[in-house]
Amino acid sequence: MNALKNSYAALAILLFCSSATAFQWPENKKSAVSLTSDDGWNSQLLQADILDARGIKGTFYLTVVGMGMARVAAHAKKWAKVHRRGHEVGNHSFSHWDDRVLATKTKHDIADDVGNMEAWLLQHVYGNVPVDHTFAYPQGNGTVGSQEIDERKQAGACEYERLLSPMVSGARTLGSGENRPEMIARRRFSISGIAIDGDDETAFNRAKKAIDNGITKGTWTVAVFHSLGDEGDGYSISRAAYTRIADYLVLRRADLYIAPVVTVKNHIVANTPRADSACALQ
Repeated sequence: MNALKNSYAALAILLFCSSATAFQWPENKKSAVSLTSDDGWNSQLLQADILDARGIKGTFYLTVVGMGMARVAAHAKKWAKVHRRGHEVGNHSFSHWDDRVLATKTKHDIADDVGNMEAWLLQHVYGNVPVDHTFAYPQGNGTVGSQEIDERKQAGACEYERLLSPMVSGARTLGSGENRPEMIARRRFSISGIAIDGDDETAFNRAKKAIDNGITKGTWTVAVFHSLGDEGDGYSISRAAYTRIADYLVLRRADLYIAPVVTVKNHIVANTPRADSACALQ
């Protein structure tokens, strides 16, 4: 009898722990999805239109002089409208230094460059009203050089986070695109995004697999796009493929909480036990 009681007690504890740790998405959705786009290619303005037509809001990370993106400044008023329509317009650094150049920069260089982009966004996109938003590491690189204390050294992962945290409330890198909600509070500057590129079938199937995986596991999927075939972008997909992915989200809307990165991140942080950043422990 005692053994049976012990078995029931163990089962009750297991069920309690499972229910206590299962993350609750809004409206009992099974998973979350954020669509992000990097660099500010002209066709990303069309991406915003495609999403708006389906009641979806995404995240667009802009850079002004990096990657030949002077076109971002030329379309500043259009990006301001994208922001006012409810999309997140975030920081992708001012200069978008590639890994080779970034490796030569100090923490002060990186902080100044990110700060310059913050100033540009504040003036040209946010209408001089501070806005909660996130950052996307250029080339997905959230770790640069050593983590020495010496101010002349490059910024390591935690130093990068510390210099970003006064300006943005989270940051997206590149990886599997799968994010466990219970980890976000401690790693909100290491949000994983999965790159979606290639021919139409490759791009759609890659996105669908990541979305379906998130629904199965209850995780947050963050997809990363570039242009819709703009000249010079080696990571583009076609308009047809992007539209098909957006339509798939609509098809699975009953299962999905679809929102910009900053919105999903804030929902997770507000609904999980408070936790210090993993970097605070180092």
